[in-house]
Amino acid sequence: MNIAIIDTGIIKEKYDNCIIKHFSLYDGEIVNRYQKPVDDHGTECFKELIKCAENVDMKILDMNILKKEGDLQIESIIKAIEKAIKEHADLINISLGVMEYSKELYEICEKAVRNNIVVVSAASHTNTISFPANFNNVICVKVDQDQEEMIKNVDASTVSISMRDFIVEDGFDFSSSSLACARVSGYFCKEFAHRPLDDKYKILSHKYNITLYSGADYCSTLLEKSNLQKIIKNKKVAVVIYPSSILKEADNNFLEKNIVAYFDHDKGEFYSINDHKETKDFDLILLINTSYIDMEIAEDVKNKYKGYDVVCVGNFLNMDGSKELQTFEEYKATELAVLEKPVIAVAGVCSGLKKWNVQLSLLKKMKTDGFEIGAISNNPIGLLYGINVFAYPNNLKFPDIVYSINRYMYLYEIYKNIDAWIINIGGGVDQINMLNTYNFGKLMDAYLSAANIDIVILCITPSVDINFLKLEVSYLYKHGVEKVFFVLSHYDINGTTTDYKNGLQTYYVDENKYNSALTYLNENMEEIVFGMHDLEDGRVYDNIIQTLS
Repeated sequence: MNIAIIDTGIIKEKYDNCIIKHFSLYDGEIVNRYQKPVDDHGTECFKELIKCAENVDMKILDMNILKKEGDLQIESIIKAIEKAIKEHADLINISLGVMEYSKELYEICEKAVRNNIVVVSAASHTNTISFPANFNNVICVKVDQDQEEMIKNVDASTVSISMRDFIVEDGFDFSSSSLACARVSGYFCKEFAHRPLDDKYKILSHKYNITLYSGADYCSTLLEKSNLQKIIKNKKVAVVIYPSSILKEADNNFLEKNIVAYFDHDKGEFYSINDHKETKDFDLILLINTSYIDMEIAEDVKNKYKGYDVVCVGNFLNMDGSKELQTFEEYKATELAVLEKPVIAVAGVCSGLKKWNVQLSLLKKMKTDGFEIGAISNNPIGLLYGINVFAYPNNLKFPDIVYSINRYMYLYEIYKNIDAWIINIGGGVDQINMLNTYNFGKLMDAYLSAANIDIVILCITPSVDINFLKLEVSYLYKHGVEKVFFVLSHYDINGTTTDYKNGLQTYYVDENKYNSALTYLNENMEEIVFGMHDLEDGRVYDNIIQTLS
């Protein structure tokens, strides 16, 4: 068997049970030439792979793609995979990755699959995005220290493995996904050893239920409304909103016309949107939970209105609160279309920074000025304002999510006569903690690749680190964003919640600290930093219009 290890190189010495053919970068090409590794990472992964493959005879293709530590380039990975294909590899192990999406990298992985070569790559051990592991044509390996199975199927192209037998040595955690990836590759080698000509993906499908993307193209041709959008258009709806404070921020002038009543949590009754008198003149009760915390339906709502249809959207106990929402998976394609309308994206360094308020403020001002806007959000409160609300994708697969977002926006531009987009991107722009289940950062990356974002309005906290902020801004500009504006939230991160599984919690900052932070940030950032008052008086909107003009 020929096994390619694309990594930092393998130290040159004699090893049992395998022959090693060394390759390295020379003048931008992968050539048959030994280069001393910059570290032990590649060697350790190699040792783990051959140990787990046991007595399988193999030839190792050592693809050393680093000339100096930390200098990992997408082009180097692409060329190494191309060389592995030419060398008739059976399996390619890539225990490293990059955060930047690359169509060329995806396509060379697809070429490997078509040549019956299994590509195995390590998930990011910090729970951020990582390519090629996050591609749908690559087997992604994660670490799950609680599992009992040798290899556990996570989804169609992801497996997990326990690394409890590894310990921390010299500051490096060998339980990371790098070694896990090598271990899984070794196990796969045992499966393939006696069936070299068989379809390797069929072997893995039967053994581990791994079913990679087939490559068959299916393109959506219709722009669909969610079931809930159709219901709101045809029935009179009363809403129950959690947290109840969201009601105070509602603007009745912009609500969908069939939103006729709201629930007063203090009085325990429904009241008319128009005259605020008690009412029962509605057909359906819509419960919306905008928080990350699972909630139970209030008993007074259950008991008093049993005769009404009830629809729950958001996080509720013992029910799927997203089943009525649209999903991007409905819009499939295998290539990107050109979007013509300018895209304004509202994002945040973490959740809980009032991104929704920013989107709604801009949306209202644009509609008042006669603009037709395409609006997307993951916040279910957007349903009340005619915004296209999508279920938050807890499991993102690239490039599927990129193509799906792009396909939906392309179809929307065809069927709707809009002037611009305002998108509220759920989650944050970067990883905040290692336990978060909402894929912080990944959805932002998907939109950057899918939507050609023109303007990013980044909601930030009063205690945000300047150097971190500058890195995020440079990342956005690198991905083609024309202009970045900051809006300073009145909420800051509660440091005691950094390990909360469902995201960080925030707290309200007093005026003195807020104003000091606003002054400091404006003095130290080239980009304009707006306060919340600038949002209310129209300064943010005016600067956006000026930029687009």
